[in-house]
Amino acid sequence: MERTRKYHGIRRVLLLSMIIVPFIPLIVAATIGYYSHVRSTEKLALSAIRLAAVDHGDMITFFLNERRSDLMESMELLGVEIGNTTKARAMLTELRSLRSDMYSDLGLIDPDGNQVAYVGDYPLENKNYLESDWYRKTISKGYNISDIYLGLRGVPHLNVSVSKLIANKEWVLRATLRPGALRRLAEKVNIGDTGEAYIINSASRLQTSRRSGGEMFDRDRYPYPAQKNGVITFSGVINSEKYIFASTSLNDGKWRLIVRQKRADAFQASNSALFLILAILVCGGSVLVLLAVFASNKVYDMLTRQADTVCALEGQFIRAAKLAELGEMSAGFAHEINNPLQIMKSDLALLDILLEEQAESFGEGENKDEILEINRQLKLQIDRCAGITREILNFGRQNEPELKEISIVDYLPQVATMVEKKAKLEGIRLTFDVDRLTPPVLADQGLLQQVMVNLLNNAIHAVVEQHGPEGGEIVVAAGPDLNGDTLIKVGDNGIGIHEKDMDRIFLPFYSTKKDRNGTGLGLAVCHSVIDSLGGRLRVRSERHKGTEFSITLPALRKG
Repeated sequence: MERTRKYHGIRRVLLLSMIIVPFIPLIVAATIGYYSHVRSTEKLALSAIRLAAVDHGDMITFFLNERRSDLMESMELLGVEIGNTTKARAMLTELRSLRSDMYSDLGLIDPDGNQVAYVGDYPLENKNYLESDWYRKTISKGYNISDIYLGLRGVPHLNVSVSKLIANKEWVLRATLRPGALRRLAEKVNIGDTGEAYIINSASRLQTSRRSGGEMFDRDRYPYPAQKNGVITFSGVINSEKYIFASTSLNDGKWRLIVRQKRADAFQASNSALFLILAILVCGGSVLVLLAVFASNKVYDMLTRQADTVCALEGQFIRAAKLAELGEMSAGFAHEINNPLQIMKSDLALLDILLEEQAESFGEGENKDEILEINRQLKLQIDRCAGITREILNFGRQNEPELKEISIVDYLPQVATMVEKKAKLEGIRLTFDVDRLTPPVLADQGLLQQVMVNLLNNAIHAVVEQHGPEGGEIVVAAGPDLNGDTLIKVGDNGIGIHEKDMDRIFLPFYSTKKDRNGTGLGLAVCHSVIDSLGGRLRVRSERHKGTEFSITLPALRKG
């Protein structure tokens, strides 16, 4: 009753603490969070628009470089046959069909500036470009990407041209790009509701249309800051509307990709953050109260369960103490039994002498054989009782661990004598499969005996629970493992261990025995002993099919 009142008091204090105390840091955190959110939103908006400019700038540059590569590869393929206009026209036709969404026409220009091979929709074959500005730039630099212009076609277009020296003569391959291909790349920018991207040339003429207004060739009147290379970000006002900008250079600095977004759109999250935080405070306070009630009840239930568990553990400790006392008493009983056994052994020795002296008076017959057989059986059973008491004394000895070499081949059958009678009475077949090449180990004989006896007793209990008085089988096997260490296995066809218990069987005071006869200490002690010897104790089990415990101990390697 006193314990229950104490736990009720703990629950009340915990409930009040969980409701009142968190409100102060919650308000402080909300205030700090709001200002941090505003600052981080501004940084993220600028970072997003800068990243968009970098990504789309790289994408447009890659697109233009690909077009240059197309033309250079075509000239490489033509090689010394570049003067073969039929072959050149066929190659240009194939390239145009492959890139029909990009190229409107293509032309090959000889060293005299004449377009000797042309594929397109305009009458431009044999046209001379020797005096054209783009032609001279191409010859001078090796390639050229022009601004968008109308030219003879009367429609917006831009040229990509490359030159190559073949047979000591400069040939030029020109392609006319559809402006839509460039526009589509710029319009892929998607930032908020008002984010957009467009390209301007060095004269601030639009090279792509602008979603918010502005067609190609229109002059952009905004005074953009000077830029050489890289990416710059800045803010500005257009028609009383605040914008944030990012700019990157393209086409060897002849173009600029401008990415812009309205500031109100970019920082929209900051404007609604205050209302969101207020809503969070209200909702969070409600949830906090509910959680406080729930958590305090859970703690109360946990304390109650732990109190019950402690009571159960106290009972198990008492039972373990009784078993320890019983073990000490067993050692005393073994001593007491051993004394009369020694006397009986001495009397039997005297009886042997008397039988030898009186052998002639017995003569031949059934009485003589019967007397000798009785004498032999008495000696055999006294030796067996002496052996059992000796094993009990060795098992119960509480001396400091004494590590010495143990031959597993000889040791395992000796240990089995302590449980083979019990197994036989339960109708269990106990078999051994010990490899003669099993390496010896360095261990304490008593501790190792304790482990083996415990495992064998557990196996007997599991087999009886599954099969009753017949059909049970326990196999003890030993041999070297793959690493040359000593591997000992104790397997049975018993009830098996439930899957939910596998992670807990080595915990102290945890027992799976239904009749509650187990202390829950055996396997925990076994695990501790094997671990102290530098080995490993593992278990593999399947419900209603059996269990196998594996002990791996370091082999004693001599020399």
